[in-house]
Amino acid sequence: MDDLANHTPSTSDFEQQTQQEQPVPTQQEARPAQTMFTMHLKPKQPEKYDGKRDVQVIDNWTASVDSYFALTGAQPPAVFYYLNTIFTKDAASWFRFNFRNANPTLVTWEVVKEMLVKHFVPVNHRRQLRDDWAYTRQTGTVKEYYSHLAQLAMQIGTINEVEFLDKFVRGLKAKTKMEVIFRNPKTLDEALELADNYDSAMFRKAFNNFQPNFDSSWQGDTRGEPMHLDTLRSTSTDTRSAIQIDSFKTKSREPTLQKLSESERTRLRDIGACFKCRKQGHMARECTSKVFPNSGNGKRQ
Repeated sequence: MDDLANHTPSTSDFEQQTQQEQPVPTQQEARPAQTMFTMHLKPKQPEKYDGKRDVQVIDNWTASVDSYFALTGAQPPAVFYYLNTIFTKDAASWFRFNFRNANPTLVTWEVVKEMLVKHFVPVNHRRQLRDDWAYTRQTGTVKEYYSHLAQLAMQIGTINEVEFLDKFVRGLKAKTKMEVIFRNPKTLDEALELADNYDSAMFRKAFNNFQPNFDSSWQGDTRGEPMHLDTLRSTSTDTRSAIQIDSFKTKSREPTLQKLSESERTRLRDIGACFKCRKQGHMARECTSKVFPNSGNGKRQ
């Protein structure tokens, strides 16, 4: 009893008791979260590559293969046999020619990717991207123009926001560019919002002002009422006779001009006037005047 009362727990006894009280982690709890995520993930296989010489297509495809091999943990020789199934057309011919004598256990994705980029990416693609960047102008909506510039900027890789903002404003349509410059945006987001709002408003205004005339056959007809046959039938014979007599009385002889002399003809020719009506601006053969000159004035001018 005295020994039990005088016994003082040691450090080792305390640690042993603490270990006994702590629950033992199960096998599932002991796995890292990243390992559990990878085991339950079924990555989508990359699309097949046919050898298209497009920088954006190659970048996107190689990035998808990078992720696929990282998630699946593929190692040689599985890398070699898998790549042999996702290359098609020109890419398949290139792969089988360059690795026809290769040992599958030594072929890595890093080596294949480096050789593929060197072969299929155009040599002057950087210059082509810069040329496209320099000459791009807004021809559609502001959002389409911005999206194209963003794709070029990502492919070039060295475009900062200041350069992007300057290029974006310079390539806008004339009126939209003037509006954005007047507003003096400090960031690319501000410039994009200003340009899109102004361009959209101008487009809507032009669209609203356009009024298609689908019924032009009758809307603009100002030729008067159609003739009423009954009214014509009720017109008396005396009235028709009076109208005809008046028309004969009012008919007058067409005015005539005197024959041109050689001096007058020369003067009219010098001032560019018509031999028929004596007015400037046209020739006698183009004259529509009802004045009938005497014989001799109708000579070719």
